[in-house]
Amino acid sequence: MNSPKPWSDPTPVDTELLSELKRGVVEYDEAVVRSVCQTIIDRRMDAYMAIFEGLVPGMEQVGRLYDEQEYFVPELLMCADTLYAGLGLLQPHVISGGGTGGSKGNVILGAIEGDIHDIGKNLVKMVFKIAGFDVEDLGSDVPISRFVKKAAALDRPLVCVSMMMSTCFSRAKELVERIREAAPEARVMIGGSIVTEQTVEQLGCDGTADDAHHALREALAIMTSVGKLDKLGEPDNERGRPALAG
Repeated sequence: MNSPKPWSDPTPVDTELLSELKRGVVEYDEAVVRSVCQTIIDRRMDAYMAIFEGLVPGMEQVGRLYDEQEYFVPELLMCADTLYAGLGLLQPHVISGGGTGGSKGNVILGAIEGDIHDIGKNLVKMVFKIAGFDVEDLGSDVPISRFVKKAAALDRPLVCVSMMMSTCFSRAKELVERIREAAPEARVMIGGSIVTEQTVEQLGCDGTADDAHHALREALAIMTSVGKLDKLGEPDNERGRPALAG
């Protein structure tokens, strides 16, 4: 899987191992995921790539299976446990190349009031944290006033709103309008299965993404446009990728 990412892969993980990671998450096979992760570590392969092109796509597929009612809460929880087992092994080996890194910016994340879906939101949170953003997760069914208050309190934040239900459209429009008034320098991204480019235009948002991979790239582009990052894709360390958190 070729994800739209702004970093290079100096030591790529081969396709077979990536497929095994994805399959292991989808089939909640923790033993397989742990074994593959250990192989990647032993071979000094790219842990960053393994996370974003193996574990994350697997959990995205799990989310789709849940939405289609092929998976239910028990399967979802087992898949999540498997994902975090792999992440726990790989994250210490994500290399920032000795750069000091630093935060990529402030992100406020939440599902809009009236929407309790949080699978995609939680995956985006994980991806953003690994990439070096300071993420404040407000949770699900978040009142508009809470989004606005947080946005006004931070320096040029990126407000990421999850909306999976069409009945929440009017609230989303009000949310964007109120953020523009209270925090003019804030930027707003919206995502969810019902969101299209037309939705973004109608709401007056700054961007959207259909999965966690694209959400990260879009976030980097938006934060670059407001001056929170120097240049999209500009290496801040010798490995040529964004310096990572943790």
